[in-house]
Amino acid sequence: MGYRIDYTQRGPTMSARISGKSSLPHAAGIAREIADEATRRTVEQLVIDVRGLIDRVGILATLVLGACAPNPERKVALVDTLENDRYHALSEGLAQRRGYALRCFDDPQAAIEWLQRR
Repeated sequence: MGYRIDYTQRGPTMSARISGKSSLPHAAGIAREIADEATRRTVEQLVIDVRGLIDRVGILATLVLGACAPNPERKVALVDTLENDRYHALSEGLAQRRGYALRCFDDPQAAIEWLQRR
């Protein structure tokens, strides 16, 4: 079983919903695909929803850092389940040390609201 990325866009915000199964070797490729699509669409805000991705713990930092890297000005919100919240501090910390605007949420609406704040 592989992974699938479904994209939607509303104004300056693009959402990438990932489902299926992945592994560490695939995480960089998933991040690159999302970053390329966000660049192609010239979006300023990005939501990455990993709730449908099996075995995501251990690849989240690779995934979000790769999606942030091409455009450090882009705000990125990661949406995951509350039960995985303890894993997100590492991703947020790594991103912030590199100057990326990244926050993790368990509520998609809260993620959108944060992205739209100036």
